[in-house]
Amino acid sequence: MAYSQSKNETVAHHLRARFMEGNVEGHEIVVALISMVKAEKIELDEVVPILQTIYFEQPQGMLPALEKASTLIDDQLIDSILQEVK
Repeated sequence: MAYSQSKNETVAHHLRARFMEGNVEGHEIVVALISMVKAEKIELDEVVPILQTIYFEQPQGMLPALEKASTLIDDQLIDSILQEVK
């Protein structure tokens, strides 16, 4: 069951606050969002708007996070994350 728009906004603002505080890195946010997609909490097309909120609509901030996450993410990693959460 996917989150509502207001919950997506809450997630985005929470992740932005954690990022701004230095509690999470950009690639960790991307991994978390992809995990949420696989867990069917958000839709794939909702990832970019959430990232845009986190990075204040600045694509140059998103790109390094996406590039680093792309080197780390595979199906086994996501499945492992989901197993730990369940």
